[in-house]
Amino acid sequence: MPQKTSYRRGRSAAVLAMFGLSAFGLLPCAAAQDLLAESGPLSAMPGMHETGADLIWAVPEGASAGVSGYATLNFRLAMPFTLSTSATVDSVVVFGYQQGAIAGPTIDFLGVEVWNGRPGSPGSTKVAGDAAVDGLTSSEFANAYVALSGVTFANDRPVYALTAGNLGWSLQAGEYWLVWSMDGVLDGGPYSPYLGDDTRPVIGDAMQQFLGAWRPARTSTDSGTQVALPLQVYGQASCGADCDGDGSLTIFDYLCFQNAFNAGDPDADCDGDGEVTAADFACFQSRFMSGCP
Repeated sequence: MPQKTSYRRGRSAAVLAMFGLSAFGLLPCAAAQDLLAESGPLSAMPGMHETGADLIWAVPEGASAGVSGYATLNFRLAMPFTLSTSATVDSVVVFGYQQGAIAGPTIDFLGVEVWNGRPGSPGSTKVAGDAAVDGLTSSEFANAYVALSGVTFANDRPVYALTAGNLGWSLQAGEYWLVWSMDGVLDGGPYSPYLGDDTRPVIGDAMQQFLGAWRPARTSTDSGTQVALPLQVYGQASCGADCDGDGSLTIFDYLCFQNAFNAGDPDADCDGDGEVTAADFACFQSRFMSGCP
């Protein structure tokens, strides 16, 4: 979008009056983190563990209990997510466990990055982050346990919500892939639980990297079901009327859009129909009056 432009005070006052604002009025954009995307509920069996916590069964019976994301052995995990609008991603949450972590969290490393397509596919590239760099900011018990199918009492696989914060990723609307790796102080894992119900895993698109090659993430390495892994993406959705990107709605945003509109700039296609028409001007005015999310 064009940058701020100078204007005469008389014209500004008239435009502001049209929007019902004073000469110094503005509409601030929200700063709180919102849930921008998630892959599904962590557990389909809430409160079903013997302790009253949620239960995650490794199903079908006999399959592995989770998918390894062990950074030391060059394992990485990947899962797609979709942003419905452009946004600043401030933090992501994935879930992990190590068998035997009864006394508390043992996962002490989380590296995250985001790709603009399926990792390993032609044309896909990393657009932000670095899964080789520790970004773990918190590890909290997710009130859930992983257990083998049919077992409701085992408490040796507590699941922790692992947060990588302070990311500041500016992403446009679209589909992305989150890539992450984990490390911990116990032998084995860390593993990500996979989504499922009490009889079968959720069929998904999750991928796993091992020794530099990407392959489907499955309930068992060769013949298992390709699964979905739990994740959450938090941040702030961009304000559609914040044309100059300064975080507030002011007269400068109106003038910014007007300049783009007069120039036929595709950025002025507010309603997304592929053309810059009078309908886009009405669309922008409506967004401006509605304020920021």
